[in-house]
Amino acid sequence: MSNAFVFSREYPPNTVGGTSTVARNLAVGLAELGRRVVVVSTLPGTDRDAREHIDGVTVHRAATGLVYNEESGLADQSVRSHRRLYAAAEALAGELGPPGVVLLPDLFCHPEATMFARRHGVATVNILLQDFRAIVPYDRDAHHVTTGVSADRHDLVQLEEKAVTGCDHTAFISRALSDAVTGHYPNSTAAHSVVHLGVDLAEIDAVRAAPDGPRLRAELLAGRPDTSLLVACGRLVPVKGFAELLRALPGVHAPDAAAHLALVGVGPEEPALRRLAGELGVADRVTFLGDIPRRAALSWMSVADVAVVPSLWESFCYVCAEMMALARPVVCTAVDSLRELVPDARHGWPVPVAGPSGARVLDPGALAAALTAALADPAEAARRGAAARARVERHFTNARFAEGIAAIADRLAGLSGHA
Repeated sequence: MSNAFVFSREYPPNTVGGTSTVARNLAVGLAELGRRVVVVSTLPGTDRDAREHIDGVTVHRAATGLVYNEESGLADQSVRSHRRLYAAAEALAGELGPPGVVLLPDLFCHPEATMFARRHGVATVNILLQDFRAIVPYDRDAHHVTTGVSADRHDLVQLEEKAVTGCDHTAFISRALSDAVTGHYPNSTAAHSVVHLGVDLAEIDAVRAAPDGPRLRAELLAGRPDTSLLVACGRLVPVKGFAELLRALPGVHAPDAAAHLALVGVGPEEPALRRLAGELGVADRVTFLGDIPRRAALSWMSVADVAVVPSLWESFCYVCAEMMALARPVVCTAVDSLRELVPDARHGWPVPVAGPSGARVLDPGALAAALTAALADPAEAARRGAAARARVERHFTNARFAEGIAAIADRLAGLSGHA
């Protein structure tokens, strides 16, 4: 049996969402289908590789040293890192057997992944997670790819184009992302399809059954048991709409005490968001939880009276799907892939935005009205939360995602990589 090689800089995920969550769910999902999976990942700050076996997956961490700097996002050593990941993959192929397919959920591993696939004459499946042209208009400066890592817009778009036009197949993680990105390359004949990401329901159900969430909520709202809890989660960057959420908070009316917002995540906008909360007079109603571990973030989501996703753009939104899987009532913007997750008011409270992609505007008043409505009727909120969970079970499970990628890999078996 040949191996499916997955390239990802981080594995497994430390926080919710992001490339590493896709890589982890992909690898574990394929392993559960009986596929042999090898993940090639990084081990920064050391000169010695490491090997692990996690959830039926072989994970090799290549010592990469420094990969990024603060100015441009790429340091001189990044080229060396690409080489080390490639060398590690070649060594693994010699030791464990050759690849049958190369899977690329991490766009920044494109050079080594495609070179490795070509060397072995197998196909590369590009699992595209972003549309950089849609995101960067909201950035104040450089685009922040991950915490502490930024990159130039031109470099990002160029890398995206290489992957979309150069890989054997691109799997888009939502219909909205497919429509947008294929529109950027009207002359490309590269094969592509839509394979929605999916939630690991076993992980979600373990969180629901654990006491962590209720304990965290009780500690936060000590002495205020009647306070309604709103929970939002994501990188603190403009496109996530957290400034609009803070502006909505004064207009949110809860049945008892004023609603409290727990905001999970870090990012360059945190100082500005803290200042804004002070200016709006809601600083005492907002808790910035920071960069907490993945399990803790899911625990917070599990005890939200209402979960909030105020994004101005989304390619899929793991956070929203996980909130739905936790059976939380979700108030979210009606944009892009969020319309695929929450298509109507039966599954949550979709809030419209105005303006074209790249210049969207979310009315804080409309967001506040939706949050107030969700808090005002707990029975209806529970019904919509249950419907959201059922929708995830039908359409957005990790098993479905893995099966979709496996089917693509099987169709491509025997194809040579591009010369």
